[in-house]
Amino acid sequence: MAIVMKGQKADALYKNVAVDGGGSLKTASGAYAETEVILADATASTGGLGKIGTIPATTGKLLVMCDNTDHAAQIDWRIKSDKAYSVQFYRSRTIPTITLTMADATGVDDGDTFVLNGLTFTAETTEGDAVASARKWYHASQAAGSVACAALLQHATYGVPGITAAAAAVDATDVITVTPTTATVLQFGQGTSDANEIALGDTRIASLTKEPSGLYAAVAANSTTSNGDLFTQWIDGWDYAWAYISNGTGDAQTVTVAATKISV
Repeated sequence: MAIVMKGQKADALYKNVAVDGGGSLKTASGAYAETEVILADATASTGGLGKIGTIPATTGKLLVMCDNTDHAAQIDWRIKSDKAYSVQFYRSRTIPTITLTMADATGVDDGDTFVLNGLTFTAETTEGDAVASARKWYHASQAAGSVACAALLQHATYGVPGITAAAAAVDATDVITVTPTTATVLQFGQGTSDANEIALGDTRIASLTKEPSGLYAAVAANSTTSNGDLFTQWIDGWDYAWAYISNGTGDAQTVTVAATKISV
């Protein structure tokens, strides 16, 4: 017989066995599953802003977060895709950020754009034309533009839902740090700007703890109208679980990613 502590990974035979507060072995009859939550989807009814579920051909990757700050023991991921894909699972104690850097060496031009979570933001050098409803920020200079852009990104109506953005302007570069709060996906597109004008800094994968090889899979396409494929991740009470999906064909891809948290 295996002794299984609460929240510890176990063989299937003992998943519902736990040790109670008095140290006695018992059946974990209190195990329960929460309602499945859609974390990424291209369909507005279940996805929408902050849950973007499209992978551009030029990006080829999507990192999806499941908040586990209520410390469930297990995450059941369900992934549907219209193209072949690979998926690797991670965990973390904190939420990593991305940065957008506006380098002084190559200034941002009037009309330059970038895309964050499906929304297009545009640099405007004429102050009167920089209106939030058009998602245009006033780019008077690199430093001032970074501050204005950060404010627009977290605008209550026209910004990106579920994120915060803060600008830290220094002499050589001006950096906007974007942190997800309730957004489960952060996806950047270069737009019409050049990478040496508005540069993405994404070190999130490097800051996550990679699950073992058993939680990596290459998966054939399964239509987004089907039930998809199910993956079980034992998260052991860590605060955040992650699914990193890579496009297996190089083409644009549509995915739906859902998660169910299971506690014992």
